[in-house]
Amino acid sequence: MLTGRLTEVALGYQRMLDENPRQPEALVGISLVALASRQPEAAVKMATAAVAAAPEMVSAWVALGQALKAAGRSEESERAYLHAIRLDGMNSLARMGLGELKIATGRPEEAVQEFELALKRQPALAPAHLGLGNALAGMGRNEEALERYEQALALKTRLPEAEFAAGFVLARLGRLKEAEARYRRALVLRPDFAAAWMNLGSLLREQGREVFAEAALQRAVELRPDLVAGWINLAILERERRRPAEAEAHLRKAFALNPAQVETLVAWCQFRAAERDQAGAWQWLRWALARDPDHAEAVNMHGILLHNDGRYAEAVEVFERAEALGNQASASNRGNSLLDMDRMDEALRAHEAAVERDPTHPGAKYNLALTRLRLGDWERGWPGYEARWRFREVHRSPRVFRQPRWRGEPLDGRRILLHAEQGLGDTIQFCRYATLVAARGGVPILQVQEPMERLMRSLPAIRAGHAETALLGARRGGPPEFDLECPLLSLPAVFGTTVETVPWPGAYLGADPQLAFEKRMQFPDVRPNPHPAERPLRVGLAWAGNPRYKADRLRSMELKTLLPLLRAPGMTWISLQKGAGAEQLADLPGDVFVWDGSSRERDLAETAALMATLDLVVSTDTCIAHLAGAMGKPVWILLPHLSDWRWMQRIETTPWYPTARLLRQRTPGDWTGVLDRVTRELNGLRQARLRPTQMRLTAKPAKLDSHPSRLIPA
Repeated sequence: MLTGRLTEVALGYQRMLDENPRQPEALVGISLVALASRQPEAAVKMATAAVAAAPEMVSAWVALGQALKAAGRSEESERAYLHAIRLDGMNSLARMGLGELKIATGRPEEAVQEFELALKRQPALAPAHLGLGNALAGMGRNEEALERYEQALALKTRLPEAEFAAGFVLARLGRLKEAEARYRRALVLRPDFAAAWMNLGSLLREQGREVFAEAALQRAVELRPDLVAGWINLAILERERRRPAEAEAHLRKAFALNPAQVETLVAWCQFRAAERDQAGAWQWLRWALARDPDHAEAVNMHGILLHNDGRYAEAVEVFERAEALGNQASASNRGNSLLDMDRMDEALRAHEAAVERDPTHPGAKYNLALTRLRLGDWERGWPGYEARWRFREVHRSPRVFRQPRWRGEPLDGRRILLHAEQGLGDTIQFCRYATLVAARGGVPILQVQEPMERLMRSLPAIRAGHAETALLGARRGGPPEFDLECPLLSLPAVFGTTVETVPWPGAYLGADPQLAFEKRMQFPDVRPNPHPAERPLRVGLAWAGNPRYKADRLRSMELKTLLPLLRAPGMTWISLQKGAGAEQLADLPGDVFVWDGSSRERDLAETAALMATLDLVVSTDTCIAHLAGAMGKPVWILLPHLSDWRWMQRIETTPWYPTARLLRQRTPGDWTGVLDRVTRELNGLRQARLRPTQMRLTAKPAKLDSHPSRLIPA
């Protein structure tokens, strides 16, 4: 429907046509009006009539090219532009139109020449500078593109399209505040600029500003209900907010608008994969690849689904193809598949290549940092790990403080908030740095999760009055006043921690003695101080972590998998399992018994009290393993073939916890081999207890190498 000024213009042209139905200027004009009102087929009809009326009229052929392009008839559009150029080789509008068409059809290199020819004839043509910038941006030459946009704005200061385009490349360059300012400037100039609302919403989503992102994206689809990309971006936002019903509703709208659009099919594939519906993801991917076998993101998703299926070698090949098609994320994804194949050096090179290709991509920088940490290059790994704050897979909504971030400068008595940011195990592992912060002259305030708060009171710095605790996510009050802030997992970077300088002052977390006594009395056959040869080994057990953790399926196991281990003689098994997995105790066969020690505990202080009564802890990679290590308890940590980065590679000990022993799968998924080994070693410990002259269970098991951090052959 025509409104406002367009209606007046259309009526003027119509009066001209009433006088002469073949008036070419009027036909061209009304074709352009139809284009502006999003009626491409009507525009084609009018421009075709103009060409028929005046075959030598260059502007008629240009109008036909524009109309055919808008109608999606690219080959016919190109022929129309070329005809206009044959009539006038230096016609700027024809060159610009052809350049825009070449960008739209994935030929930015060819488009550059068209815009340069247009500028050769009219150097002060702002839209030509804008088009050249778009072509350069399509080639990844973002700095050059930005220069062209600035030149366009110098020639025409109120050009919302140039402000929008500048915002786009600034976001690519990682200059997010500047990008946001440009998008907002474009919207001041043109409040109904739906694409600018959409890009602003996407930018705000990436920064974790979800409420504002939703408002911007909703405005985009209000202005343009046919904007497929707007609905897809809304779906991505809701998917990340873990609101699958809302995400699916938005995807349905996008699909209804254009069932053949590959981007929508890929978005459906990503959504089904995020919902762990691998079969559904594969189905959507097949449809996407049937539409366009060379769609870079569809090919990248093909690699991701292969990786998820454990088909790593195939995934590597597919990711290589996606790289060749220009996908920015596929080199990093290839690195992850190579990691799972234990091809560490190749994986490192792949992650380095990903960052070289796109130095601002937070996911690529994060994956490179984790690989460096895994391989012992902590000098570069810790600083790179700060990329997690821009990586939505790690921090969806980063906390923002008015106080500055502490980066290692003298503290001079200032109060510094050290806040937990990830899982309970991370908090246990890195709370040790509070002592180092206090030694620098600061007053640490450890802000931790509720299950951790009482346990933290056993930390020496807190017991000595050198540090305080605060509750993360407290509904009232928040933390005490503070001057600086630092996330717990950023402290190794601040202190320049290397493999050789991991702080270990000895056991730094402990149990309340009275609570430990009560725990000891809770279990009838766990009696204090019997003769060692008569008392079974008291072994704590945890087999499953947080199911929301992305790689939980690799690190956790079913309790029934442990049955061969649980039947080992001379052991009293006490479950330390909390939450998910604890219910499996009820399904154990009659010849196996495990005490339920932790499913009803209110916090980790109770777990620590029970752990204090044990001889050994056997755990998968959960917060239980960290707690045992922090308490100086002997702990055997059962790890998947590719474990979390903090446990490094091919070593059986860790500098983080000297009393820990790492027992890894030799091949992916092989828990049987790990459990066979644990069973043999437990039997050896039991036999040692029966022989008084035999060495008793020690806090430090023998190492595979002379230094706990050195990488050695498998």
